[in-house]
Amino acid sequence: MNEELLDRIIDVAYGNASLLDKIKIYLMSLKDSEIKITLNEYRKTFAATRNLELEECPDSVINKVSKLLSSERIDSHSMLSDVYTIIFRRPVISGAFAVVFVLAIVSTFIFKRPEIKQHYTKQEIEIADLQVKQSFALISNVLNKTKNTVEQEVLANRVSKPITKSLYLVNDYLKGENKNENIN
Repeated sequence: MNEELLDRIIDVAYGNASLLDKIKIYLMSLKDSEIKITLNEYRKTFAATRNLELEECPDSVINKVSKLLSSERIDSHSMLSDVYTIIFRRPVISGAFAVVFVLAIVSTFIFKRPEIKQHYTKQEIEIADLQVKQSFALISNVLNKTKNTVEQEVLANRVSKPITKSLYLVNDYLKGENKNENIN
């Protein structure tokens, strides 16, 4: 039995199905004993649950639960509060943390750091200057060649000639030199 059929049987047993579904399930139950047994079980379950009476919870249970909940303190823990607890609630760890922090600050002022103070000789500066000039000269040559190529080949031959040709054709047409064309 598939799940969709079971859902329809449950709806019929609980009285939530349409009239058409009730008729279909009733006819199916006449032919199939499994459907009939399932339908009767769900009808019995529905009848038994409908006859149940609601009981009220005793006040003593409610009072005990409320006392337990109020006595327990619910704390929301976060990473920041955990770090604060580790560092400042234990004197040994907070002292070690303070010593490391102070040593880090003092070491930045006392010790010479060679990566900050890099001195270049005059000869190294002159060589670097020469290399920069040579690089700019190479880039200038490449840019000049590109400029000439764009101006002479691309613009003059590939752009200007077709535009000029099309303008002459339009001009000739407007002057009436194309006599084979009918003008409206």
